[in-house]
Amino acid sequence: MKQEQSQSEARQRIVDTALDLFYRQGYLATGINQVIAEAGVSKNTFYYYFKSKEDLCVAYLQERHRIWMRWLIEDIERYKTPYDRLMSVFGFLESWLKKCNFRGCAFLNIASEVPDINHRLRKEVVDHKDELRKVMSGLVENLKKSDKKFSRIDVSFISDALYVLFEGVISACQNYGDAKVIEAARKNFLKLLSVA
Repeated sequence: MKQEQSQSEARQRIVDTALDLFYRQGYLATGINQVIAEAGVSKNTFYYYFKSKEDLCVAYLQERHRIWMRWLIEDIERYKTPYDRLMSVFGFLESWLKKCNFRGCAFLNIASEVPDINHRLRKEVVDHKDELRKVMSGLVENLKKSDKKFSRIDVSFISDALYVLFEGVISACQNYGDAKVIEAARKNFLKLLSVA
């Protein structure tokens, strides 16, 4: 029992180390030897769990997805009304991007390092973004159901627009190193909602 726990702890240390290094330094710039050294494991232990750096990156993206989606959902759930929940995504963006010092989206960062759209790492990126789109679609659908003044909105159109704004904000904030564009995105989304 203790050996199994120790093994699972070693695997988690490797993944936690990747969570830091791949995000902070980049996937291509981080070598396996650095991960092994900083995780405090042997090469044998590393290769027991991960046959390659790419396998580790898949685990990294899956763990990052779980953590990041939890942050987003917990933040949204602090709000009571469907309108406030929908609009909370802009506040979440501002808080998260400032906390990560505008390092941006781990998934978009990987996509920029792995140009092959058919690569298995890109599949993890797409899976993450698909789930994000589902969350946004659910928020818009709930808003539509909550108030007659929103009953005519096209859920697909509005949630797609929100998704594009969300992704654009992440990229712009990362590029400029500040959160100024978030308010512009919020105002433009409100205009779109008012005419939808």
